[in-house]
Amino acid sequence: MFYTLQMEDKNHRFVCIYRGPSHTYKVQRLAEATSYRFRIQACSDAGEGPFSDTYTFSTTKTVPSALKAPRVHQLEGNVCEVTWETIPPMRGDRVNYILQVLVGRESEYKQVFKGEESAFQITGLQGNTDYRFRVCACRRCQDTNQELCGPLSPSSLFTLRRQEQQCLGETSAVETVKGAGIISSDERFAAVVVCVFAGVSILMACLLQYFFMK
Repeated sequence: MFYTLQMEDKNHRFVCIYRGPSHTYKVQRLAEATSYRFRIQACSDAGEGPFSDTYTFSTTKTVPSALKAPRVHQLEGNVCEVTWETIPPMRGDRVNYILQVLVGRESEYKQVFKGEESAFQITGLQGNTDYRFRVCACRRCQDTNQELCGPLSPSSLFTLRRQEQQCLGETSAVETVKGAGIISSDERFAAVVVCVFAGVSILMACLLQYFFMK
């Protein structure tokens, strides 16, 4: 026994897409939200049997593909900016993005943004706390007003860098330089005093010698 599988083409004619002994066949490169008609017949050495009733199969709309892990950049203060890649409209349907964050040791992600933009700033971050961000794309169907969300992206880990420590380090370095400058000035002043004292002593010795010789 072998089987002949036929599919109706654009001209409403049935064409053979498979002929063989298998009971399954995968049809690829179908268009989304489109109806297709199939029929099948069984064949043997005795001849070909009648075709089955026509079966109509409709494909669904395609969901957006998974995005790459978002990128996180620290801004001034306790603020970071999360950015992600975008995808073009899908057959005229707009695409929104959902951003989620997992804070510290929490067990569930929380949604912090939903919209068409490809960036979002988060304020009020805490130091020594891990933040994990992930994003997904959602297709807004115009005809049915249905929202089809794709899989979530891999997460990106972010930890706030403490800028206060950097400022303290810079301040200490400045104070050290200033201290070094003060010490150097004192040393120069002492050297000037010693030179003046030595000059006066030599002058006095010369005057005393002059008077004794007289």
